[in-house]
This record gives sequence, structure tokens and C-alpha cells, in this order.
Amino acid sequence: MVINLISSVELKSEKSIKEYLKKLSDDTIIKYYSDVEYSPFPILVIEEYTRRFNQKSKNEIIKDLKFQTRLARKKTQEITKMAKQNTLLDDVTKQKSKAIIDQAKRKGYRISEKISNKRNILSSKLKKSTKSKIRKTVNAGKGLTTSKKEYLELLENLAKLKTAGIITTKEFQEKKKKILSKI
Repeated sequence: MVINLISSVELKSEKSIKEYLKKLSDDTIIKYYSDVEYSPFPILVIEEYTRRFNQKSKNEIIKDLKFQTRLARKKTQEITKMAKQNTLLDDVTKQKSKAIIDQAKRKGYRISEKISNKRNILSSKLKKSTKSKIRKTVNAGKGLTTSKKEYLELLENLAKLKTAGIITTKEFQEKKKKILSKI
């Protein structure tokens, strides 16, 4: 990744490299920073990264550079060891990819567990509030009573519907029984 930087910048001077780094997006600087051990100018990449994100002191930059140097040394030792064992770089890439995928799966599982727990909490709260509201509505409905006068008016209206031919005699008798049973 950082090697692409070399080919796209004419290495005229340190100043031209700094200007080029300033023009890059934050994502690109972050990628370059994470691969800084492969850079032919790691101090410039670290300086640009720190300028943008966390303004480190020179001592902290030197500490980071030493850390990156140790990482580069460690990676070089790993590659040397693989070469001695005739391990293909592709195999190592597959192993690291598998490790990254496994880590992502574990993280995804933890996140899904959290979401599930929140869903359960919200669901129980919703059930409680719904039951409470339904009880209130049912109790309010029980409190409503229809007076005898209203039932008699309903019977009169049914009789008018029967007379008008809108309902049959059989339908009228069924409705009449229901109404009279409520009085």
C-alpha cells in the first residue's frame, strides 16, 4: 500500500512528500500509518498522521517509530522463518484472514447478543404497557352500560328495517332475542 505511494510521488524532496501526504484523505493516511513499517519514509507518514489525528510529541513519535521498527523486525523474522520452513506467504495470508474472520464472527456474535438482550427488554416493556392499556380499555368498556330505553329504541329501529324490507323476519327475530336477553 505504502509502496504505491512511492511510485505516485516524485521523490524530489522531503517537502514534496509532505505536501503529497497532506493532500491524501484521512482513510489513506490511516492505511499508510498502519503499514508504516514498509514505508521508506515512516517519520513523514507518522508526522502527517499525528498532525491530523492526535498531535503527538516528538518523543511519542520516536517511541512509535521504535515500535514500528520492532514490528518490522518481527515480521522480517517471521518471513525468514517461513522461508526456512518453505511456508508459502499465501498460506500465512490465509491463516491471518481466517483469524480476522473468526474475530469478526465473535464480535458479530457479541453484538447480536447485545441486540437480542435489548430486544427482550423492549419486548417485555411493550408487553407490560400493552397489557396495562388493554386492561384499562376493558375496564372502561365494562363501565359502559346501555340503558333499557336505548335497547327499546334499537328494537323500534329493527322493526322499521323489517317493515321497509331491508331485513327478513327471521333476522328480525334473531336480533330481537339478543336485545331482549340484555334487558
